[in-house]
Amino acid sequence: MQIVSGYARGIILEVVKGDAVRPTAVRARKSLFDSMAPWEGKKVLDLFSGSGALGLEAASRGASQVYMVEQQRRHAEYIERNLAKVRKAGVEAECEVRCADVLSLTQFPFVPDVIFADPPYPRSREYFEKVLQLPVFQDLPETTLLVWEIPDTAPEMKGFTEGFGWKSRCVKNCGSIWFLTLFKGRT
Repeated sequence: MQIVSGYARGIILEVVKGDAVRPTAVRARKSLFDSMAPWEGKKVLDLFSGSGALGLEAASRGASQVYMVEQQRRHAEYIERNLAKVRKAGVEAECEVRCADVLSLTQFPFVPDVIFADPPYPRSREYFEKVLQLPVFQDLPETTLLVWEIPDTAPEMKGFTEGFGWKSRCVKNCGSIWFLTLFKGRT
């Protein structure tokens, strides 16, 4: 697991041993990030951050601010170590790691341009519905993009629909991963 591009390209990220964290695969991350370029100056939230791979990739590619939220203290410590490596490589983005439950968020430190959400696959649909109903998500501007990572399995894909004031922009398949990109829309 490594940073794909940018200032910290090639930096190896540490991940908690076992299957508690499922980092987004390098090829899938590269495809997603390349399709959303440019990254310079963007403000990014990385929810259900795990290893921090998505947020740190954005920082490496030029995002100006990155806020990573991870519920598990041990995982957040790994993200902090990975962040130190990325900073040592010359990444100057303002980055913060917060150990918290995503469902407890009442505000963000900035108005995000992009929000990544990669919850545990078995609870992905449940989190999708709960997160999009949070007031902090309802108050975001129409320019904010939400990129939700979902597994490439029929039972999990079913049920990811437009709603809660968000509309589907695109669905991108990257091997065994799907990225659902949503934007705020008038309903």
